[in-house]
Amino acid sequence: MYHDDEIFNLATRLPLFLPMFALVLFRICGLMIAAPVFGSQTVPVRVRVALAMVMALTVFPVVAPGLPRDLTMGSAIFGVFGELLVGITIGLSLNLLFAGIQLAGMIIGQQAGLALGQSYNPVLNSETTLLGQLFILVALTVFVIVGGHRELVGTVLDTFSTIPVMSFRFDVSIMDLITGLLTSAYAIGLRLAAPVLITLLITTLVLGFLSRTIPQLNILSVGFVIRAVVALGAAGITLAASESLMTESMTDIIDRIRLTFGLG
Repeated sequence: MYHDDEIFNLATRLPLFLPMFALVLFRICGLMIAAPVFGSQTVPVRVRVALAMVMALTVFPVVAPGLPRDLTMGSAIFGVFGELLVGITIGLSLNLLFAGIQLAGMIIGQQAGLALGQSYNPVLNSETTLLGQLFILVALTVFVIVGGHRELVGTVLDTFSTIPVMSFRFDVSIMDLITGLLTSAYAIGLRLAAPVLITLLITTLVLGFLSRTIPQLNILSVGFVIRAVVALGAAGITLAASESLMTESMTDIIDRIRLTFGLG
């Protein structure tokens, strides 16, 4: 049981710890806003806030000795924006990969004539085709199975050792990271869509040949169904064979994020 003087000491020291805790909390909250899985609209806000609070309470005793002691609530209010940006940058960097994977599904859907039915994607908070949604769900499954969510959380927590609170600066290295990941995400999207696009091209050539040799065949009505079936079958085979590509891409992006933030 606490004595009255111990309770009084804790109460007097509380204004000192609250600004420091807020800085730690907001760095983790940035991850909960922008990261895959954690930032999904399907996850209730209360769950994300509770998870951020638990992680902040867990890591705070470890990083507290390195936090500045002269913090006030006023200075912490300006500092939380930089801390929030750390988590958002890390989460957004990995989210670019999923945007590229969704792009592959959207390209396939457009070429196969399956883009008429749009659906809402809560992971990226955007509208996409049904194939784009399928590609995202497969990528998220691979991400969770290989432990990418744990690596992502570990990366954010490790930044406290290399980037002290209120010291983050959005410099050229961060811009290089984002632009490089944008290029990589676009390349990954094209690599995933290429087998299906080549298959659809061959299907179109075959249907064109049939329309010339069998004029009685209504190629417009038959061809739409054939292209859709071929696209779905080729997309399924591509997704089944793309696990290694997705895993390597996720690992590479996390390594690049850790290198940019000085984590080696």
